[in-house]
Amino acid sequence: MQPTQTYLSPAKINWFLHIVGKRADGYHLLETVFQKIDWCDELHISPNTTGQIQLTGDLSGVAAEHNLIHRAASALKVHAHTQSKSVDDLGADIHIHKNIPTGAGLGGGSSNAATVLIALNQLWQLDFDNDTLQAIGLQLGADVPFFVSPQPSAFAQGIGEKLTPIELPARELLLVKPNVHADTRAVYQHPQLVRDHAPLNMIMSELSVQLRNLNAHTLLSNDMQAAAFAIAPEIKQVRDALQNIAPQAYVRMSGSGATVFVSPQSVAERDALNQWLETCPADWQHRWCRTLSDAPFE
Repeated sequence: MQPTQTYLSPAKINWFLHIVGKRADGYHLLETVFQKIDWCDELHISPNTTGQIQLTGDLSGVAAEHNLIHRAASALKVHAHTQSKSVDDLGADIHIHKNIPTGAGLGGGSSNAATVLIALNQLWQLDFDNDTLQAIGLQLGADVPFFVSPQPSAFAQGIGEKLTPIELPARELLLVKPNVHADTRAVYQHPQLVRDHAPLNMIMSELSVQLRNLNAHTLLSNDMQAAAFAIAPEIKQVRDALQNIAPQAYVRMSGSGATVFVSPQSVAERDALNQWLETCPADWQHRWCRTLSDAPFE
Protein backbone atom coordinates (compact mmCIF):
# COMPACT_ATOMS: atom_id res chain seq x y z
CA MET A 1 0.00 0.00 0.00
CA GLN A 2 1.48 3.33 -1.06
CA PRO A 3 1.25 6.18 1.47
CA THR A 4 -1.28 8.95 0.94
CA GLN A 5 0.10 11.85 -1.08
CA THR A 6 -1.11 15.45 -0.68
CA TYR A 7 -1.47 17.65 -3.75
CA LEU A 8 -2.27 21.36 -3.92
CA SER A 9 -4.84 22.28 -6.56
CA PRO A 10 -4.56 26.02 -7.40
CA ALA A 11 -7.24 28.44 -8.52
CA LYS A 12 -6.79 30.83 -11.46
CA ILE A 13 -7.89 34.24 -12.55
CA ASN A 14 -8.64 35.55 -16.02
CA TRP A 15 -6.80 38.84 -16.50
CA PHE A 16 -9.28 39.55 -19.28
CA LEU A 17 -11.75 37.50 -21.30
CA HIS A 18 -12.76 38.43 -24.83
CA ILE A 19 -15.42 36.54 -26.81
CA VAL A 20 -14.37 36.73 -30.45
CA GLY A 21 -16.90 34.44 -32.14
CA LYS A 22 -18.83 31.22 -31.98
CA ARG A 23 -18.24 27.73 -33.36
CA ALA A 24 -20.81 25.85 -35.40
CA ASP A 25 -21.49 23.61 -32.40
CA GLY A 26 -22.45 26.62 -30.28
CA TYR A 27 -19.28 26.93 -28.21
CA HIS A 28 -18.00 30.48 -27.89
CA LEU A 29 -14.49 31.30 -29.07
CA LEU A 30 -12.38 33.09 -26.50
CA GLU A 31 -9.17 35.00 -26.03
CA THR A 32 -8.06 35.18 -22.43
CA VAL A 33 -5.03 35.04 -20.19
CA PHE A 34 -5.10 32.59 -17.31
CA GLN A 35 -2.77 32.84 -14.34
CA LYS A 36 -2.68 30.45 -11.41
CA ILE A 37 -2.89 31.86 -7.90
CA ASP A 38 -1.88 30.58 -4.47
CA TRP A 39 -5.45 29.89 -3.32
CA CYS A 40 -5.52 26.09 -3.34
CA ASP A 41 -7.70 23.10 -2.58
CA GLU A 42 -6.01 20.07 -1.05
CA LEU A 43 -6.31 16.59 -2.52
CA HIS A 44 -5.19 13.59 -0.50
CA ILE A 45 -4.72 10.63 -2.82
CA SER A 46 -3.81 7.04 -2.11
CA PRO A 47 -3.77 4.49 -4.95
CA ASN A 48 -5.38 1.11 -4.31
CA THR A 49 -5.72 -2.14 -6.22
CA THR A 50 -9.50 -2.55 -5.95
CA GLY A 51 -10.19 -0.91 -9.30
CA GLN A 52 -12.58 1.49 -7.53
CA ILE A 53 -12.44 5.28 -7.21
CA GLN A 54 -13.54 6.29 -3.72
CA LEU A 55 -14.13 10.01 -3.29
CA THR A 56 -14.79 11.71 0.05
CA GLY A 57 -14.65 15.20 1.49
CA ASP A 58 -16.19 18.52 0.46
CA LEU A 59 -18.32 17.47 -2.51
CA SER A 60 -20.66 20.51 -2.44
CA GLY A 61 -23.72 18.29 -2.68
CA VAL A 62 -22.62 16.70 -5.97
CA ALA A 63 -22.83 12.91 -6.18
CA ALA A 64 -19.32 11.46 -6.14
CA GLU A 65 -19.62 9.83 -9.56
CA HIS A 66 -20.60 13.17 -11.13
CA ASN A 67 -17.81 15.14 -9.46
CA LEU A 68 -15.05 16.29 -11.83
CA ILE A 69 -12.48 14.53 -9.66
CA HIS A 70 -14.18 11.16 -10.09
CA ARG A 71 -14.81 11.83 -13.78
CA ALA A 72 -11.14 12.71 -14.31
CA ALA A 73 -9.94 9.49 -12.70
CA SER A 74 -12.42 7.48 -14.74
CA ALA A 75 -11.43 9.24 -17.98
CA LEU A 76 -7.77 8.48 -17.28
CA LYS A 77 -8.58 4.79 -16.81
CA VAL A 78 -10.60 4.72 -20.02
CA HIS A 79 -7.75 6.26 -21.98
CA ALA A 80 -5.27 3.84 -20.44
CA HIS A 81 -7.50 0.96 -21.53
CA THR A 82 -7.53 2.26 -25.12
CA GLN A 83 -3.72 2.17 -24.99
CA SER A 84 -3.79 -1.51 -24.04
CA LYS A 85 -2.73 -0.88 -20.47
CA SER A 86 -4.05 -3.11 -17.70
CA VAL A 87 -6.54 -1.04 -15.71
CA ASP A 88 -8.72 -3.53 -13.83
CA ASP A 89 -6.87 -3.07 -10.55
CA LEU A 90 -6.28 0.68 -10.86
CA GLY A 91 -8.13 2.40 -8.03
CA ALA A 92 -7.68 5.33 -5.68
CA ASP A 93 -8.95 6.76 -2.44
CA ILE A 94 -9.29 10.52 -2.88
CA HIS A 95 -10.22 13.02 -0.18
CA ILE A 96 -10.89 16.63 -1.19
CA HIS A 97 -10.59 19.58 1.19
CA LYS A 98 -12.08 22.64 -0.52
CA ASN A 99 -10.75 26.12 0.08
CA ILE A 100 -11.59 27.66 -3.30
CA PRO A 101 -15.26 28.71 -3.35
CA THR A 102 -17.51 27.07 -5.94
CA GLY A 103 -19.26 29.14 -8.60
CA ALA A 104 -16.55 31.74 -8.26
CA GLY A 105 -15.00 31.95 -11.74
CA LEU A 106 -11.74 30.67 -10.25
CA GLY A 107 -11.70 27.23 -11.90
CA GLY A 108 -11.61 25.20 -8.69
CA GLY A 109 -13.39 22.15 -10.11
CA SER A 110 -11.29 22.16 -13.28
CA SER A 111 -8.12 22.46 -11.22
CA ASN A 112 -9.19 19.50 -9.09
CA ALA A 113 -9.72 17.41 -12.23
CA ALA A 114 -6.32 18.41 -13.62
CA THR A 115 -4.58 17.65 -10.34
CA VAL A 116 -6.11 14.17 -10.28
CA LEU A 117 -4.97 13.51 -13.86
CA ILE A 118 -1.41 14.53 -13.03
CA ALA A 119 -1.33 12.66 -9.71
CA LEU A 120 -2.86 9.38 -10.88
CA ASN A 121 -0.77 9.35 -14.04
CA GLN A 122 2.20 9.23 -11.70
CA LEU A 123 0.77 7.01 -8.96
CA TRP A 124 -0.62 4.49 -11.45
CA GLN A 125 2.67 4.62 -13.40
CA LEU A 126 0.90 5.28 -16.69
CA ASP A 127 3.60 7.63 -18.01
CA PHE A 128 1.37 9.65 -20.34
CA ASP A 129 2.94 12.91 -21.47
CA ASN A 130 1.46 16.30 -20.62
CA ASP A 131 -0.12 16.77 -24.05
CA THR A 132 -2.01 13.50 -23.61
CA LEU A 133 -3.23 14.55 -20.16
CA GLN A 134 -4.36 17.89 -21.59
CA ALA A 135 -6.35 16.08 -24.30
CA ILE A 136 -8.05 13.92 -21.67
CA GLY A 137 -8.72 17.03 -19.58
CA LEU A 138 -10.40 18.82 -22.48
CA GLN A 139 -13.13 16.16 -22.39
CA LEU A 140 -13.93 17.37 -18.86
CA GLY A 141 -13.81 21.14 -19.32
CA ALA A 142 -12.31 23.84 -21.51
CA ASP A 143 -9.94 25.21 -18.87
CA VAL A 144 -8.74 21.83 -17.55
CA PRO A 145 -5.85 21.75 -20.08
CA PHE A 146 -4.47 24.98 -18.60
CA PHE A 147 -4.39 23.49 -15.12
CA VAL A 148 -2.73 20.35 -16.49
CA SER A 149 -0.05 22.41 -18.21
CA PRO A 150 3.08 23.23 -16.20
CA GLN A 151 2.95 26.93 -17.08
CA PRO A 152 1.74 29.31 -14.35
CA SER A 153 0.21 31.61 -16.98
CA ALA A 154 -0.93 31.26 -20.58
CA PHE A 155 -2.75 33.04 -23.38
CA ALA A 156 -5.72 30.83 -24.30
CA GLN A 157 -7.69 30.74 -27.55
CA GLY A 158 -10.38 28.52 -29.06
CA ILE A 159 -12.73 27.50 -26.27
CA GLY A 160 -9.81 27.94 -23.89
CA GLU A 161 -7.77 24.89 -24.86
CA LYS A 162 -5.23 26.43 -27.28
CA LEU A 163 -2.48 27.57 -24.94
CA THR A 164 0.53 29.79 -25.54
CA PRO A 165 2.81 30.36 -22.54
CA ILE A 166 3.18 33.99 -21.49
CA GLU A 167 5.58 35.22 -18.82
CA LEU A 168 3.89 37.31 -16.16
CA PRO A 169 5.16 38.47 -12.79
CA ALA A 170 4.04 37.37 -9.36
CA ARG A 171 1.67 39.99 -8.01
CA GLU A 172 -0.61 40.57 -5.07
CA LEU A 173 -4.36 40.66 -5.62
CA LEU A 174 -7.42 41.06 -3.45
CA LEU A 175 -10.23 38.69 -4.44
CA VAL A 176 -13.80 39.33 -3.30
CA LYS A 177 -16.77 37.04 -3.95
CA PRO A 178 -20.28 38.12 -2.96
CA ASN A 179 -22.69 35.48 -1.71
CA VAL A 180 -24.22 34.86 -5.16
CA HIS A 181 -23.80 32.43 -8.03
CA ALA A 182 -23.74 33.56 -11.65
CA ASP A 183 -24.61 30.43 -13.63
CA THR A 184 -22.16 30.13 -16.52
CA ARG A 185 -24.79 28.87 -18.94
CA ALA A 186 -27.11 31.75 -18.06
CA VAL A 187 -24.28 34.23 -18.59
CA TYR A 188 -23.49 32.80 -22.03
CA GLN A 189 -27.16 32.98 -23.02
CA HIS A 190 -27.79 36.50 -21.70
CA PRO A 191 -28.53 39.22 -24.30
CA GLN A 192 -25.98 41.58 -22.70
CA LEU A 193 -23.11 39.17 -23.37
CA VAL A 194 -20.53 40.68 -25.72
CA ARG A 195 -20.03 38.17 -28.52
CA ASP A 196 -18.09 40.02 -31.22
CA HIS A 197 -14.90 41.34 -29.65
CA ALA A 198 -12.20 41.97 -32.26
CA PRO A 199 -9.33 39.48 -31.88
CA LEU A 200 -6.15 40.81 -30.33
CA ASN A 201 -3.53 41.71 -32.89
CA MET A 202 -0.29 41.62 -30.93
CA ILE A 203 2.57 39.26 -30.24
CA MET A 204 2.99 37.65 -26.81
CA SER A 205 5.78 40.00 -25.76
CA GLU A 206 3.53 43.01 -26.41
CA LEU A 207 0.66 41.44 -24.47
CA SER A 208 3.02 40.57 -21.63
CA VAL A 209 4.15 44.20 -21.39
CA GLN A 210 0.54 45.38 -21.33
CA LEU A 211 -0.34 42.92 -18.57
CA ARG A 212 2.67 44.04 -16.53
CA ASN A 213 1.40 47.62 -16.59
CA LEU A 214 -2.26 47.22 -15.72
CA ASN A 215 -4.24 50.12 -14.32
CA ALA A 216 -7.77 51.53 -14.33
CA HIS A 217 -7.35 52.79 -17.90
CA THR A 218 -6.32 49.45 -19.45
CA LEU A 219 -8.75 48.55 -22.23
CA LEU A 220 -8.64 44.78 -21.77
CA SER A 221 -12.08 43.65 -20.59
CA ASN A 222 -14.16 40.73 -19.42
CA ASP A 223 -16.95 40.39 -21.97
CA MET A 224 -19.00 38.38 -19.47
CA GLN A 225 -19.19 41.17 -16.90
CA ALA A 226 -22.28 42.98 -18.18
CA ALA A 227 -24.29 39.77 -18.40
CA ALA A 228 -23.12 38.59 -14.97
CA PHE A 229 -23.93 41.99 -13.46
CA ALA A 230 -27.47 41.78 -14.86
CA ILE A 231 -27.96 38.27 -13.45
CA ALA A 232 -26.36 38.99 -10.07
CA PRO A 233 -26.18 42.75 -9.32
CA GLU A 234 -24.15 42.06 -6.18
CA ILE A 235 -21.14 41.32 -8.43
CA LYS A 236 -21.38 44.85 -9.82
CA GLN A 237 -21.63 46.17 -6.26
CA VAL A 238 -18.32 44.49 -5.48
CA ARG A 239 -16.69 45.82 -8.66
CA ASP A 240 -17.92 49.36 -8.00
CA ALA A 241 -16.81 49.27 -4.37
CA LEU A 242 -13.31 48.06 -5.24
CA GLN A 243 -12.90 50.60 -8.04
CA ASN A 244 -14.08 53.39 -5.74
CA ILE A 245 -11.62 52.39 -3.01
CA ALA A 246 -8.73 51.95 -5.49
CA PRO A 247 -9.55 54.34 -8.37
CA GLN A 248 -6.27 53.80 -10.23
CA ALA A 249 -6.28 50.01 -9.92
CA TYR A 250 -7.14 47.32 -12.45
CA VAL A 251 -10.44 45.74 -11.32
CA ARG A 252 -12.09 42.87 -13.20
CA MET A 253 -14.44 39.94 -12.71
CA SER A 254 -12.77 36.56 -13.19
CA GLY A 255 -14.27 34.10 -15.66
CA SER A 256 -18.06 34.06 -15.59
CA GLY A 257 -18.09 35.30 -11.99
CA ALA A 258 -18.81 35.78 -9.23
CA THR A 259 -15.32 36.73 -7.97
CA VAL A 260 -13.93 40.20 -8.60
CA PHE A 261 -10.22 40.94 -8.17
CA VAL A 262 -8.25 44.15 -7.78
CA SER A 263 -4.54 44.74 -8.33
CA PRO A 264 -3.63 47.71 -6.12
CA GLN A 265 -1.24 50.27 -7.56
CA SER A 266 0.24 51.54 -4.30
CA VAL A 267 0.63 50.89 -0.60
CA ALA A 268 -2.02 53.55 -0.02
CA GLU A 269 -4.54 51.65 -2.16
CA ARG A 270 -3.69 48.40 -0.37
CA ASP A 271 -4.19 50.04 3.00
CA ALA A 272 -7.51 51.53 1.86
CA LEU A 273 -8.68 48.12 0.67
CA ASN A 274 -7.75 46.53 4.00
CA GLN A 275 -9.69 49.22 5.82
CA TRP A 276 -12.71 48.59 3.59
CA LEU A 277 -12.56 44.86 4.33
CA GLU A 278 -13.33 45.62 7.97
CA THR A 279 -16.75 46.97 7.00
CA CYS A 280 -17.72 45.05 3.85
CA PRO A 281 -20.68 42.63 4.09
CA ALA A 282 -19.89 39.64 6.29
CA ASP A 283 -21.05 37.12 3.67
CA TRP A 284 -18.64 38.44 1.02
CA GLN A 285 -15.68 36.05 0.90
CA HIS A 286 -12.35 37.78 0.47
CA ARG A 287 -8.71 36.83 0.35
CA TRP A 288 -5.38 38.38 -0.51
CA CYS A 289 -3.56 36.14 -3.00
CA ARG A 290 -0.43 36.10 -5.07
CA THR A 291 -0.28 35.03 -8.67
CA LEU A 292 2.05 32.12 -9.39
CA SER A 293 4.94 32.93 -11.67
CA ASP A 294 8.38 31.92 -12.84
CA ALA A 295 9.29 35.62 -12.78
CA PRO A 296 10.22 37.72 -9.72
CA PHE A 297 7.55 39.19 -7.46
CA GLU A 298 6.53 42.75 -8.37
